[in-house]
Amino acid sequence: MGIFSWIRTESDSSRAERLKMELKSKNTVQSQYLERRITRYGEDESTQKIRPYSLFLDVLEMVMKNPDFEGDAAKDALVYGESVVYPHMFYMEERTPGYEQLCDLFVEMFDVGGIVSRRFFIPGLYNLFFDPVNYLRLARSLPGTRRLDKEDQYILDYALKIRGYCADEEVFTAAMAAFITRILSWEDPATVAEESYENFRHLAGIYTVSEERIATAEQKIDTVEIATERLAEALTLSEERMKAASELSESTLKTIKNFSDREVLRVTASVHSLRDDMKRSHEDFMESQRESVIAEKDALVRSVIAESEERLSALRRDANDIVANTREEILRANREAATVIAKTETFFQDNTQIREILDNAEESRQLNEKINRLMILNENSLGRAITVVAAPGQETAAGAPAGSPDTAQAADEAEPMEPAADISEEPEIPEADAESEIGPVSPLLDPQVPFAMRYEKAMQAKAEMEKQGVLFHKMFDDVLTAVMENSNPYLIGPSGCGKTYMVRQIAQILGLPHIDIGYINEEYDILGFQTANGGYSRPNFYRCYKYGKIAFCDELDNGNSRATVKLNSFLSNTENVSYSFPNGENVPRHPNFRIVAAGNTIGNGADANYNSREKIEESVQQRFMPIYVGYDNRMEEAIMADHPEWFQFLVAFRAATDAWAKYTHAGASGIITTRDATKICQYLDNGSFSPKKIVEYEFIQTKDEEYLEFLDRQLRDRMTGMKKPCAEIYRIFHERAVEIISGKDTVRTV
Repeated sequence: MGIFSWIRTESDSSRAERLKMELKSKNTVQSQYLERRITRYGEDESTQKIRPYSLFLDVLEMVMKNPDFEGDAAKDALVYGESVVYPHMFYMEERTPGYEQLCDLFVEMFDVGGIVSRRFFIPGLYNLFFDPVNYLRLARSLPGTRRLDKEDQYILDYALKIRGYCADEEVFTAAMAAFITRILSWEDPATVAEESYENFRHLAGIYTVSEERIATAEQKIDTVEIATERLAEALTLSEERMKAASELSESTLKTIKNFSDREVLRVTASVHSLRDDMKRSHEDFMESQRESVIAEKDALVRSVIAESEERLSALRRDANDIVANTREEILRANREAATVIAKTETFFQDNTQIREILDNAEESRQLNEKINRLMILNENSLGRAITVVAAPGQETAAGAPAGSPDTAQAADEAEPMEPAADISEEPEIPEADAESEIGPVSPLLDPQVPFAMRYEKAMQAKAEMEKQGVLFHKMFDDVLTAVMENSNPYLIGPSGCGKTYMVRQIAQILGLPHIDIGYINEEYDILGFQTANGGYSRPNFYRCYKYGKIAFCDELDNGNSRATVKLNSFLSNTENVSYSFPNGENVPRHPNFRIVAAGNTIGNGADANYNSREKIEESVQQRFMPIYVGYDNRMEEAIMADHPEWFQFLVAFRAATDAWAKYTHAGASGIITTRDATKICQYLDNGSFSPKKIVEYEFIQTKDEEYLEFLDRQLRDRMTGMKKPCAEIYRIFHERAVEIISGKDTVRTV
């Protein structure tokens, strides 16, 4: 059913049993009520108020997961959905048009901070939307989580007034969002409704004409009507005269008729002339009214433009002040830097030992340049040059220091030596580290053993670690499976969510060493490089490949994308392959070798929170398996088991920062991580920082006044129903935030 149907793998009966077991484990009056509701609806369909049964289970599962519905709130939410929302959305039940989409919207209304928790389902307003999705968009755009029980009638009346002016539903949605946002700011609803409606009419080009103008127009119309009546009376009198003349004798009829015709023509011309005058007077009046209205509109526009220009000028002055202050700070920093440089130069000049060290370093650099020139000038004299030019500080057979001009001259005048070996021959590859023995294949990675048996052994090791109190991330099993299947997992998640710790746990279960090679900046981070004396510098990646270790490429999205492409040669994961490193050694891939990468982005470049990340080459992305690893509240709850009030505050604070990210359509800084949760417990257990200091350094610092004000409103709404210790933490946060927002902070320098 809709977007939720494809992820549902349980039948209705099994889901119902699972939910009843979860409710039974809570053993509260509220959970017993919900358990009875599941049983009654499952046994008797006629008692169901939400149909079908699967839709009821979707709603109940969403209510159970929603932290807004703690205690009696779950029952109230279910009753509100059954009695208020469902009858209006599904007025024809399953035959309602767009039934599938409406089911998805109905379930989503029970989400955190959704329509049900805010009591924001107004049937009349809902029916004004052609597309129900726009109603849900309106609810999501509202700030805070305050309920709207008392303002429903004001909202509905305002919607009915402006709906006729909005041909576009987007305009209607935006207008309603602005109106309800003002009401949520605790303003008087009646005043807000009156002002908003008048402003909306003005935007639509509708202005009210004053009563004085209407009275003047009516007076002129009355004058015209009186003139018309008099004219009608004159016409009537003329007709009577014509009738009297017709009764005259035939001898005078022609004369009277001619006279009457002339009178009729004259009167008719007068009527037409008067009618034309009336028409011109009416047109002049309407034109004057139109010009008056236009003049008032132009005056209003000019006043708005003048006010905007005044505000813009003020902003420009503030910007110029900021620029001037910044320049002064830069000049001051330059002066301080010049002072430090002068003091440093004086220190170096006065300290003879440092000068001697610098002079010796310069002599060593010149000596190395001479050696390089000798090696380039004559390939055949390489052995002699190395023999003659000894290490700095040693003496030759002639007694002169190595690297001096006398030594170089003596080398040129010496007897010819045996020719050096041909440098084109393949050099002998020395063993540079103590890892001379290649270990056997790990039993958990041996492809000859069925995967089910290997995975069972790994889960047994994990269970033993859990008995010892070790915590595992909810995505641990998937990442472990990807490593055992040699699928190159790429862990995507924010900083501090436990990616590095997870890789360490996987290496411990598999019994393999792991090396964090960091992000890849150059190709030699993977392949190594030839040294100046003909040797080979083996990188950590080489050791992992040859001796069967886990190579952890942390912050893969922070490296050089051109260098990262070199990983493609090692990501194919085929058996019995090898790679020729720059030293000429053809190294077979060890069966235990695995690559695990991690990053803060999906690999498509910088985002709002991580603005220095590069885009990972598409060919590299295709060879990795992306796995999202976010914050695991379950782990954090276990970490903070001795401090449950801090865990509740952490969850509420993180939800507030997520709301800020949606509100600003950008990233949210200062998010509390799993690593921060561990630090908070450490401070509390050791008593090293007081609760005020913890709130200051973990929750307040680095956030500006606007951000703090938004977080304070969000936390205030979420503190309803919280226990007293958690409310005390919020009180500390609130007092400090108000101090900063009001400008009374005398300590903060940010």
